[in-house]
Amino acid sequence: MTTVVSWCFRHAVVVVALWLAALAGLGFAALHTGGAFRDTVVLPGADSTAATRLLRGAGTEEHVVVRAPDGPVDAGTGRARLDALAARLAALPRVVAVSPPPGRVSADRRIAVLTVRFDAPAADLGRGTAEAFAGVVRNAGGLTAGAAGELAAMTAAAPDLGNAGIGLLAAALVLLVTFRSACCVLLPVLTAAVSVGCALAVVTLVSHVLTVPGISTEIAALLGLGVGVDYALFVLTRFRQGRRDGAEPAAALAAAAATSGRSVVFAGVTVCVSLAGMLTVGLPFLDGIAAAAAVSVLLTASATLTLLPALLRPVAGRMRVPAAGGGGRWARLAASVTRRPGPYTLAALLVVAVLALPVTGLRLGVPDATLDPPGSVTKTAAELLEQGFGPGAGADLLVVGTGDPSMGTLREALLARAAVGTPVTLPSGGWLLAVTPRTAPDDPATGELLTWTRTMATTIGGPDTHVGGLVAARADFSAAVTARLPLFLGSVVGISVLLLAWVFRSVVIPLTAAAMNLLTAAATTGAVVTVFGGPIEPYLPVFLFAGLFGLSMDYEVFLIARIQEAWRRHGDTRAAVVGGVAATGRTITAAALIMALVFVAFAFVDARVVREAGVGLTVAVLLDAVVVRCVLVPAVMTWSGEANWWFPRVPAGREPVRSRR
Repeated sequence: MTTVVSWCFRHAVVVVALWLAALAGLGFAALHTGGAFRDTVVLPGADSTAATRLLRGAGTEEHVVVRAPDGPVDAGTGRARLDALAARLAALPRVVAVSPPPGRVSADRRIAVLTVRFDAPAADLGRGTAEAFAGVVRNAGGLTAGAAGELAAMTAAAPDLGNAGIGLLAAALVLLVTFRSACCVLLPVLTAAVSVGCALAVVTLVSHVLTVPGISTEIAALLGLGVGVDYALFVLTRFRQGRRDGAEPAAALAAAAATSGRSVVFAGVTVCVSLAGMLTVGLPFLDGIAAAAAVSVLLTASATLTLLPALLRPVAGRMRVPAAGGGGRWARLAASVTRRPGPYTLAALLVVAVLALPVTGLRLGVPDATLDPPGSVTKTAAELLEQGFGPGAGADLLVVGTGDPSMGTLREALLARAAVGTPVTLPSGGWLLAVTPRTAPDDPATGELLTWTRTMATTIGGPDTHVGGLVAARADFSAAVTARLPLFLGSVVGISVLLLAWVFRSVVIPLTAAAMNLLTAAATTGAVVTVFGGPIEPYLPVFLFAGLFGLSMDYEVFLIARIQEAWRRHGDTRAAVVGGVAATGRTITAAALIMALVFVAFAFVDARVVREAGVGLTVAVLLDAVVVRCVLVPAVMTWSGEANWWFPRVPAGREPVRSRR
């Protein structure tokens, strides 16, 4: 590690040129090829997938919902505008049929629904066709119009990284106020910006190979910017401390590489390992998010150890050196915590418990389109459908079968609990019944209706009868993620514990860290439930847990590494804890505040799931840095005493000094 960092410091011009060439080359390639992001969730064994296969020959069916500004939509000016809209829809590429106007009309004759059929499934049509379709709907010629369906859903929240700049600006201000050095502002921001720029280009290129959803770019930027500034800050802090102690720039950087640089490598690997735990869920949709986030973190860690030393070269001799004794407040806090670990432990656990309490009301599921961004065609359609036809109008369950079953019997049975359309014969020879619930798509009663409909379909229609549609697919997605959560949680926790045990040669430290991270995860999820209510996207807790477990290890590694250094010198656990917190407290809390400012900037984007991730990760890093690392960890380590450093197989010559706690 020291060799690599020192080489980059000596050959600064070459390293900077290589990074800029990589940024330019990857950016050009990404712009030239464009993205191939796919938001379709594929569930191979799900009942909704079987229904989709039977419907494949029928293409994709989208619904365009319109409202006349004054007067009826099926007569006069309203009808003329509706006819013109239907003609423009019919002229779109890949459209094979548009239902004759006025289509389905509401009781007050103000709202109408046109059915638009495309010649292929939404996943095959792609975002280009979706945007062209949405463009015609938005320009409806005097009508208020929206669209509902899988194709329209692709346009609900296109990636928007405009808020990333706001987060970086806020982070720069915190850096300037905290460290009073322009270099501590510019170097971390530049390092993070270049590495994240490369990462976003790589994610765009990878989207042509893997199933990468559109929100992956925002997730990659969110994590990359957050950890990028943090990693650079930790290395710079150790470098400045070396300069304060009288070391030359090259020697100070070598010492920073051997300590903080090593911690950056481990922290980056841990974040990626935690994200890799998402692969255990077995869904390509989540695999794409994990790959995008891991690429961003790996490139960020690499830039910290290569680009940052190169950028540091011209300013290393002129960088402001911090005054000694800056950790007095943190030393006093740590001394107070270690003197009275019991009350501090109870207080910290109380804070975590209060934040975690709402998690008992967690309800997983994909929110309906009424929660989509304002102005999106999907939100407009959902609102118009509810106004004109009731809350369940946009939540059709599609019962699909083959052969010649007793459709009449099945239809009569389903009519007992919902509205059922007339049977439709499919081009493949199968049949279709559209079941319209009386409740909203994300209402628990709609979920109960789905379960009952599937039971009736199998009982009356036979094993070749399946239930699909957007509501069914979302329910199957939630069930698939929930079923794999134990494996995911076990893999992330287990691998993280093993990594920490290997680095610190301890059993107690990694186990307590895992327990604290689980508590923080519960508090983070509780905060998201408090702010957003429900339902919460089923993959959000997976991402939050993976991200939190990885990011929290940053602070754990930097703090415990300092404590372990002090303990190895004098063998006093309590004094080592006080010294470790005093040395890292300001940096950890400043880094957490910076990361939180980057994350909270994403709480104002259009995509709801990104807003949830921004709020969740903001709460997570602040809680983890302030409550867990600066209070709970010192208190628990004081309680544990000598047991902190017990390890079953200690290498020869590294016997621990007896603790004098």
